[in-house]
Amino acid sequence: MLDELLKQIFSSQWRVILIVGALLFSVSEWGFHRGLVLHDKHDDACKSQIGTLQGAVLGLLGLLLGFTFAMAVQRYDIRRDLAVQEANAIGTTFLRASFLPESHRAEVESLLRHYVDLRLQFLAAKIKQGEVDAVEKADAEIQQALWRHAVAVGRESNTPLVMGFVTALNETIDLDATRLAAMRNHVPGMVWLLLLLVSASGCWISGYAAGSTGRRTTLSQSLMPALIAIVFTLLVDFDATRRGFIGVSQQSLVDLRQSLSQP
Repeated sequence: MLDELLKQIFSSQWRVILIVGALLFSVSEWGFHRGLVLHDKHDDACKSQIGTLQGAVLGLLGLLLGFTFAMAVQRYDIRRDLAVQEANAIGTTFLRASFLPESHRAEVESLLRHYVDLRLQFLAAKIKQGEVDAVEKADAEIQQALWRHAVAVGRESNTPLVMGFVTALNETIDLDATRLAAMRNHVPGMVWLLLLLVSASGCWISGYAAGSTGRRTTLSQSLMPALIAIVFTLLVDFDATRRGFIGVSQQSLVDLRQSLSQP
């Protein structure tokens, strides 16, 4: 439930930076006005504790940002590596299809070309969920058709060359499932919620500290919420699969499609 709610909120990078930035700036303003109350009381003992609390909260925030950044980048690297592996597996399957009997080879090669087109369509950045389901179903149908050819050829001629094709095809099918699982593997929603709460606490305590002195600058009051919002947006971007400024390049599949289209 939490993941679905955050998914709706973070459906756009612009929405993330605007919502998070506005939230943190509002919290910072609230903290500043609360700090003015302490400034008017001239409670020096209480003021002396603010710096320690501020350092502790900001230190925790830095730790959580680093932890979340490592999680998001790790998932991004896995998706990027799997894109190259899938292109290599499909290319190997296509090459080994040359050893198949003529009655199977032409159709298998045609299916693999169509499969590459579908994979690129499935991984398109702006594809809608309904189109995702339709393309995923078409992918599964082609995999089943290719496997039927592999079974038929294996029964006709169980040679090492044919088994090499079957092995490559099996890896291609497995990588489809692996990439799909990697695309669904995101930073948990509870981590995002904790990060947002600590970020809001850090901005509040910073504003409170400024209010306790009775003075502030526009730069100090706005810079921290803006920077945290930018970092937050970058983290969400790394964790995204089909949207954002930092996408997983599908150039390997594009190059493969061009090579397969040549005689």
